[in-house]
Amino acid sequence: MKIETRDHLLSTLAEASELEHNLMCLYLYAVASLKQSTAEGITQAELEAIMTWRKEIMAVAGQEMTHLALVTNLTTAIGGSAHLFRAGFPAKAGYFPSDFVIELAPFNLATLDHFIFLERPEDREVQEGQDFQPACDYTRAAPQGRLMDYAGEYETVGQLYQLIEEGIESLSETLGEKNLFCGARSLQMAPPELELEGLILIHDKTSALTAINTIVTQGEGARTQANSHFEKFTRIKESVEKLMEKNPAFEPGRPGARNPVMRKPVESEGTIWINDARAVLYLDLGNAIYSLMLRILLQLYSMENRTAEARKVLREGAFSLMHGIGAIGAILSQLPASPEVPGVNAGLSFDVIRHFNPIELSSENQLLTERLNELLAALMSLRDHGQFPSHADSLEGVQPTIVQVRDSLQVTDLAQGQ
Repeated sequence: MKIETRDHLLSTLAEASELEHNLMCLYLYAVASLKQSTAEGITQAELEAIMTWRKEIMAVAGQEMTHLALVTNLTTAIGGSAHLFRAGFPAKAGYFPSDFVIELAPFNLATLDHFIFLERPEDREVQEGQDFQPACDYTRAAPQGRLMDYAGEYETVGQLYQLIEEGIESLSETLGEKNLFCGARSLQMAPPELELEGLILIHDKTSALTAINTIVTQGEGARTQANSHFEKFTRIKESVEKLMEKNPAFEPGRPGARNPVMRKPVESEGTIWINDARAVLYLDLGNAIYSLMLRILLQLYSMENRTAEARKVLREGAFSLMHGIGAIGAILSQLPASPEVPGVNAGLSFDVIRHFNPIELSSENQLLTERLNELLAALMSLRDHGQFPSHADSLEGVQPTIVQVRDSLQVTDLAQGQ
């Protein structure tokens, strides 16, 4: 695949955004399935190890967030708009190259093998995890010289970014560097506004290539293995195996659903329909909070020269809602998925609403506040009807968080420019 036009570069960056976003969801789903107390049939030493793995995987997910932010900054730097949408799980054949099996799965050795495979360096031969083989083998052809973009082949995430890097180099020559980087800097996020390690403003070829280098060396498909995501997941797997040698019955994760879905699927193979009466309510609320969190981030990228106060309210609102998503994901992993699949627990499916374009600026406050009130009503209904499980202490903080986000929006004119 060779990137020859700005549109092709924007489309390839959109694919990179979705891949980063998907990887973050995979890791968060696995973390949510980890056991949290010795009451779940593990020893204190095993629990302490699990707590370490949770912290390390959350750190990896945090870096995926940085990578998504860098790709978004690069997209806006060349005149595009933020791409935070992603298709549902599992990813359909052809959406990514055949080696990329993008499915939600609970924490276990096979899932760790899958993560190691996805994050492998280009120079390493790594076996894919058991039960993560592609449904079919195919090649995504990318003919040259066409006006419409074609998503081509790459074997690792690092190779995808190499293609993007080559495209930036080429278009900087053919279009001119100044013409290529024509986007508004005020749409981007970087320190001190958002303190994520490696996050920078992108305004020219040098800063763009620096961002790509950060993504590749910090995480996926790192050209060197030291401290990469590949190395971190490999280290976690070795730790799990050592504990299993001591206790062959050790299971660090709950029996979570593989690819949970909200609605009854037309083709049920490879998914589990969540239809337990209580899990349905939490899944609906969790996905609604997730969708709104993405919506608020999308609004943050939708207006040039917002006031610092308006950007702060949107940014802090989105990050506050992330904690609610985590709390509900943890609850779902302890609830039964469906009477049809006994012994399997539910999980967050990370669904988004179909209307995923930015809200008109004149309606921002009204529509966001309206949605937050709907979330509050749903949460209070769960509580009032005795639907809070006994282990739902973490949910107590979700209601005041939503109230705080709503109240901040109500007293801030989001559409007012500097």
